[in-house]
Amino acid sequence: MTNSTAFTAAQLAGQVDSHLSLERIDNCQIHQHALPAYQALQTAAAQAGFKLRAVSGFRSFQQQLNIWNNKFNGLRAILDSDSQPLNTAILSDEEKVFAILRWSMLPGASRHHWGTEIDVCDSLSLPSDYQLQLIPQEYDTGGYLADFTRWLDANIAEFGFFKPYQQDLGGVAREPWHISFKDIADNAQQQHDLAQVTATIEASDIAGKAAILANIETIHQRYVINVST
Repeated sequence: MTNSTAFTAAQLAGQVDSHLSLERIDNCQIHQHALPAYQALQTAAAQAGFKLRAVSGFRSFQQQLNIWNNKFNGLRAILDSDSQPLNTAILSDEEKVFAILRWSMLPGASRHHWGTEIDVCDSLSLPSDYQLQLIPQEYDTGGYLADFTRWLDANIAEFGFFKPYQQDLGGVAREPWHISFKDIADNAQQQHDLAQVTATIEASDIAGKAAILANIETIHQRYVINVST
């Protein structure tokens, strides 16, 4: 695949999976053209003493919608910037929307819909009884995955990957576990516009819809397209 290859609107929004490989990695699916590069990265990681595991790959629109609605409706914790649970009872709908967006993207706008995004860990570095939380403290200095993170940062570019949330740019919080297959992801990003995101939200059964649509341009600028390159 090259940068000229187009995604359909349904692929960009995670409403179909026709762009994905039939072969699964750690029970996850990714884009068919990202799979060889990821497998090569896994091999290099193994040679360096790590067991690279995909925690999450493709996420459908419905899966992302369930995450969003559960958070908005209080069935799942909304975390603050320090990965601590917020008291959502005191938040307005608008405040809840922006709090959720720090860690969970709007359904229809998630990069995980594209199949180019993979959340990863090193399973050898985690205690056998440990439940991975996907918070920065696990990947930063002093965390179980600190050595793995340093290796990943030094090597992913060689295999065509980068970290879109390597830095906190004032939108999505820093996600040191999130890698992206750059050529295809950049192509998807160019095709993924505000009008499409808005139409997808308007047609969905999403909690907080009025607050989302009232702030959709800000959301698109601050969270959807505001990534590290």
